[in-house]
Amino acid sequence: MTTPSAAPVDWAGTPVAMAQFIVAQGEKYLQAQMQMAVASDQRAMTMAGVFSAIATATIAGAIAYWDKSASAPILAGGLSGGLCMLLGAAICLWSARQVDFYYPGNEPAHWYASRKDSLPQSLGGEAENYQGHIVANAIVLERCGKTLGAGAAISVAAPLVAVLAWWTATSLSCPA
Repeated sequence: MTTPSAAPVDWAGTPVAMAQFIVAQGEKYLQAQMQMAVASDQRAMTMAGVFSAIATATIAGAIAYWDKSASAPILAGGLSGGLCMLLGAAICLWSARQVDFYYPGNEPAHWYASRKDSLPQSLGGEAENYQGHIVANAIVLERCGKTLGAGAAISVAAPLVAVLAWWTATSLSCPA
């Protein structure tokens, strides 16, 4: 994953305490983004589970009713609504998939090359890395949030789809 970055900042003359403060703020922000991502994934998994359970019950109920009554409109409505809700659940699951995401901290090996540089320069470079990571994470969070919203919208529309399918099947089965 490439990290969007701005032009390098001149860290010469920056006090160590200021550079440490800036890096700490970046770490806090990345940690908050990580917590948001975990919460979003939990929300997506919960919604997918609820939508799957409702879809399963809807499909099973439609099949059971059809088995006893041979009502094609009920079967059409139940199957179309249930499948629509399953599609929404699958999209919710997709929004919780593993994605490239940056988190706070760094591997010590990444600091070896700059161990003899001035501390403010090294910390400043890390702050620039963190800023790029924050921007990249924001893009991922927004994309996954939109995907979750789409999955929820499709699932919420499932009853309307079921009613339309039932109505269409009822209209087609009526004698002219």
